[in-house]
Amino acid sequence: MPDENVRQYLFDHPGHYQIRVLGTFDQCWIDHLDGLDISVGSWGNYRMVTQINGWLSDQTALAGLLDLLTDLGMVMLSVERCESDDEIV
Repeated sequence: MPDENVRQYLFDHPGHYQIRVLGTFDQCWIDHLDGLDISVGSWGNYRMVTQINGWLSDQTALAGLLDLLTDLGMVMLSVERCESDDEIV
């Protein structure tokens, strides 16, 4: 996909993201993640991983969420945009 298409389509449109962080965080912070699915379980060699799934409005919203997780001292294991080619308009 040419660079101009990536900029035009992926970064300023809603996208479904899956983020995995090491450990868990307090219930009060989960309230800040309203609308996102949160689950805790093992992943690979890690026993306690929080997985956050859901739609974010654009890459700015993703950056805000990643900033929050960083401010909470969470170790990020993966950040993935989950989509099919049909979602790129």
